[in-house]
Amino acid sequence: MSKNTNFSGQPIFNQLIKFVNKSERRRIAKKHDSERYVKKFTTYNHVIVMLFVAFEGYHSIREVIVGLLANAHKLSHLGLSYLVRRSTFSEANQRRSSKVFGDIYMSVYRRHASTLADSRLSDADMRRLYIMDSTTITLFKDILKGVGRNPKEGKEKEGIKARTIIKASENVPCLIRYGEAVRHDHMFLDEVLNLAAGSIITFDKGYVDYTQYETLPEIQFGM
Repeated sequence: MSKNTNFSGQPIFNQLIKFVNKSERRRIAKKHDSERYVKKFTTYNHVIVMLFVAFEGYHSIREVIVGLLANAHKLSHLGLSYLVRRSTFSEANQRRSSKVFGDIYMSVYRRHASTLADSRLSDADMRRLYIMDSTTITLFKDILKGVGRNPKEGKEKEGIKARTIIKASENVPCLIRYGEAVRHDHMFLDEVLNLAAGSIITFDKGYVDYTQYETLPEIQFGM
């Protein structure tokens, strides 16, 4: 991992904004004449608000304005110097061409494409790839074994664990098993025996069991 400290102490959103080159942004805005008749809500401000919309998953202008109001105390972290009004935002969406945002995106992509990961799997390998993980469902029943520490009120945390294998090419589970939360994840490796020879399976370190790996020579493991 890079030890570059250029972004040290800065909010994540602010770090992302810095990838948008200022001179390129101005050139694109001029190309599309997107600053014409604009007083305050510039192309840059519009881009920041639209990124905020995408990250927060908003679906309406009302949600956007409420979200911005909720973050009014840290607008500078979003790169904004003022809070845009609902009517201004609505008018800008109608007047400013979507091509501006598309060109800005492509500008960022072309500038940083060389640093993107080049280790993408082929279609053939994707069809062989499986992802294994588990999640604990906490319960408070005497019939289930406990997991975790005893809380202050004296009740022991109970739970079951859902262990899942997902086929990457289909993005849906192909196997789900429920069991006691206290049962270690590596004991679920028996289920890997049902995968076809030549399969690739990836998981976290909770499934480390090198002895078990030796019994599965036709499966490729990754952590």
